[in-house]
Amino acid sequence: MENSQVVYVNTLAEGALIGNPEEITNKQLPAVARTWKKSAAVAHYRLFGTESLSLRGERKKFLIGDIGSAKIILPMDEEYSGVAAADNPERLLNYWISAVIDDFDLEDEANPVLILNRKKAIERLREINARRVVEGAQVYGVIQAEIRGGYIMNVGGFQALMPRSFYDWDTGLVGHIGEGFNVQVVSIGDNGPLVSRRDLLPNPFHAVGDRIQRGARVRARITHVYNGLFKAEIRPGVRISISTPRMYRLLHVGDEVMVEVKGKNRREFYGVVV
Repeated sequence: MENSQVVYVNTLAEGALIGNPEEITNKQLPAVARTWKKSAAVAHYRLFGTESLSLRGERKKFLIGDIGSAKIILPMDEEYSGVAAADNPERLLNYWISAVIDDFDLEDEANPVLILNRKKAIERLREINARRVVEGAQVYGVIQAEIRGGYIMNVGGFQALMPRSFYDWDTGLVGHIGEGFNVQVVSIGDNGPLVSRRDLLPNPFHAVGDRIQRGARVRARITHVYNGLFKAEIRPGVRISISTPRMYRLLHVGDEVMVEVKGKNRREFYGVVV
């Protein structure tokens, strides 16, 4: 069972439980709080609930947690939680979050409190990792939610999508919330990066691509749409880009189509539906 009374300090991705888990003792707390606040250190915390509290004379609902030596609270306001007003901040209870120490109250030694700011931590992660989260790069990511057909991940502070088929060559294996691993950035679109764990694993189907020549007609399954192009797979990991803008409304993810191969670039085949 995970220990929520420890923190992890790193700038890889939100919820990256990498490095030695740090237990902050009562004696260490004042120095840690002041140093981490001043340096905007990004740490990863586990919250466990909500509570109405008075802060600076105003009573509000907060997300709360415990690191043993202190209570940690995260205001639900967007400027602190980083969660849009239309969304539910309580979803942050589902996984470890990143935060910087925005303020603290250590006057009551029996009940010290750290006030967290997740939005600033996410901005910090993006700033540090912006040059790493580029197409073709290998970066670290953490699964934060499961959606139909895939996973929402945090990759270097950026929200990324990983289709379920991109988790492993063995389609029977699935990921779980909180799981972290290296991924390859397949592409970057308007909605953020598309990433794959599978692409960093040995591909048992790699030889198939060597047997396909220009002019061949192959059956491919649509995996996603990117910038007006359909992306499909002939076999797991053997990709083909299909340029058929007139058929945009006719094809859907999961459909199988016959495609004529027109050529191949350094990453994938390209062709047209026949």
